[in-house]
Amino acid sequence: MKNFKDIALINFFKVLLNYKKKFSFFTKSLIMIKKNTDLKTFHLAKVSFYMLILSIIYSCNSEVNINSVNQNQLNKETSLYLKQHAQNPINWQRWSNSIFEVSEELDKLIVVSIGYSSCHWCHVMEEETFTNDSIASIMNENFINIKVDREENPDVDQAYMTASQLMTGMGGWPLNVITLPDGSPIYAGTYHTTSQWDDILKRIIRLKKDNYDGLKEIAKNVKNGVTDVNTIYKREVESDFNSEFLKNNIENWKDKWDRNFGGDLAQQKFVSPSKYIFLLNYARIYEDKEVFDHVKNTLDVISTSGLIDFIEGGFYRYTVDNEWKIPHFEKMLYDQAQMISIYSLAYKLYNDEYYRNIVVETIDFLNSKMSSKEGLYYAAMDADTDGEEGKYYSFSREELDLISKNTDFKTFTSYYNIDINNPWEDDRYLLLPNKNNFEADWLKSNNLSKSVLLSQKKIWESNIIEIKDNRTKPRIDDKIIVSWNSLAITGLIDAYEAFNNEDYLNKAKSMYDELKKNSFRRNKLIHTYKENQFQEGVLEDYAYLAKASMRLFQATGDESYFNFSKEITDDAVDIFKDDETDLLRYSNNKELFTKLIIVDDGVIPSPNSIIAEQLFNIGHVIFDDEYLNMSDNMVSSVQSVIDSNINSYSVWANNILNRAESFYEIAVIGSESKLITDEITNYFSPNTIVVQSKAESDLPLFIDRFFEDETYIYVCQNKTCQRPETNINLALEQVPYIK
Repeated sequence: MKNFKDIALINFFKVLLNYKKKFSFFTKSLIMIKKNTDLKTFHLAKVSFYMLILSIIYSCNSEVNINSVNQNQLNKETSLYLKQHAQNPINWQRWSNSIFEVSEELDKLIVVSIGYSSCHWCHVMEEETFTNDSIASIMNENFINIKVDREENPDVDQAYMTASQLMTGMGGWPLNVITLPDGSPIYAGTYHTTSQWDDILKRIIRLKKDNYDGLKEIAKNVKNGVTDVNTIYKREVESDFNSEFLKNNIENWKDKWDRNFGGDLAQQKFVSPSKYIFLLNYARIYEDKEVFDHVKNTLDVISTSGLIDFIEGGFYRYTVDNEWKIPHFEKMLYDQAQMISIYSLAYKLYNDEYYRNIVVETIDFLNSKMSSKEGLYYAAMDADTDGEEGKYYSFSREELDLISKNTDFKTFTSYYNIDINNPWEDDRYLLLPNKNNFEADWLKSNNLSKSVLLSQKKIWESNIIEIKDNRTKPRIDDKIIVSWNSLAITGLIDAYEAFNNEDYLNKAKSMYDELKKNSFRRNKLIHTYKENQFQEGVLEDYAYLAKASMRLFQATGDESYFNFSKEITDDAVDIFKDDETDLLRYSNNKELFTKLIIVDDGVIPSPNSIIAEQLFNIGHVIFDDEYLNMSDNMVSSVQSVIDSNINSYSVWANNILNRAESFYEIAVIGSESKLITDEITNYFSPNTIVVQSKAESDLPLFIDRFFEDETYIYVCQNKTCQRPETNINLALEQVPYIK
């Protein structure tokens, strides 16, 4: 009888045989090492290779296989969203490229269900439908079932969301897609009741039995449609970037503005900060007061709306109404990061202390509620507590009495815009502050002095905090997402430049160091990581980290940041280059049913538009026409797509603005470069890049411009600099846009 060691060894070699192609490289490498080194080195190498093989076996065994699809595998995951489904009776698998080998071997259709941990309707469908034994029986018998955390696998989400929008005209989460065994979609929808989902599953099962060819034709048409959407062909002739294009598109956009409540006209209100950054740049360059006023109105309304948590800080993801009153209560890192940027930039223009307060409170919220022990920021905070959306943030009638005790109830309800006869939902109330509460007319109408109001406000907020301290806290999704943390670094740099707070710069530098240390595997950038599980990087990780590093270079003058930014940008171009277009693919996931090229600037900017911006800035720092031409080609290729829809392509529009009007390089060189740069970047400065160096440098923009005893400011255009200045005001007179 074989002993335990013999059995273990036999099993080990069986696994090796199963993966012999994967390990042939290691075998050949060991033979080479044995021939060319001493015995001790050979044995050390052999041990190292065996350890590596074991780790690969472990990872291979975690992939989907015929046995694993017969049970729920999500208890092995670190993703909060996937773990929320680990106890479902459905045999959920995580996304894996090996899934299609299994599905095609079994000839089973696939259910791909996509969501994220802070999504309210994802929770509802999980509790109503995915815990249902009857539904589970249908799904387990007839489908291979995959749960996807869209924040872990944004490429999978993007591909199937595009299909959903083509098939149904809409999208959202949870996103539930049914596909052929090769992953091609045949059905897509969002939230379904249990009976709706039961009906859909049964109809698809019947169609597979009775008209499989018809389903394949649907899949073919969807695949072709998604491919068309994701293909923007190279332009034979470079675009003419001009102001008329921008002005015409802005005039068209104005028709879509909500003149009362700010933002664009819509039933639900999302904030896309990149829109307002572009509009501020445009308004400053063309002195368009109407645009200035619209952005100011939008930012003012948002700053006192239901979108902002005025007690604990942070912004909610969107409001479900058009007046910014009723929020959807999840808080996302990418929103916080970009709101820090827009309010910091707006402060430079409007000098509104309320904007400064918003930035400070949002950064404090991230540091107190969303920070990991390593100093990076977690992904999201849930909308639900105790199974109810917004329960943590809303109050009963009795709690309103507790909050306002020992103060005037009428004053309290007026201050927080509470209509006692009109609760938000199920006799619960939301509190909405009003920036204008301190103005004389409000104080006069309530017969209050400012000091009395401030005193009462302290009582109210203390009571609110006491009530919330006794509630279940919203869940934190504690995965680290590289791209979103990179947005936060950029936000912190924007805040540093607006307020000269060194704490913000130091925080940005420490986050960068942590990302650089932990965000690479085998010299490639990753997208997200947690507890030694990680996902391969996508284009947005490269783009946003490259921009964050460039911004650190601008703020510090440390050329290592520039070198890294250029390196990551070059890597992005090499890794994601698309042969058919001048743009870059979103990911290199070869198992997706379509390639992905993302160009729209939505709630986060298109990574392609950021790469185009990066190439442009790098080209101006190192005087390299190849980078400038690559950037021009990218922007040219999307200009026709932008036309008449510029509100969805605001970063691209800003790229065009940089070309339609003069672009300036401001180089500050000398021992006092940081002090002078900090003063320059207090100004709002569209169509410029401000860089600095304390010493001699080989970067072309700095060459032969350093002098030991003086710090000079050089204002340059198209590789030609005007007379250097030591006086900031005289230097800035050469740049008409700076204010």
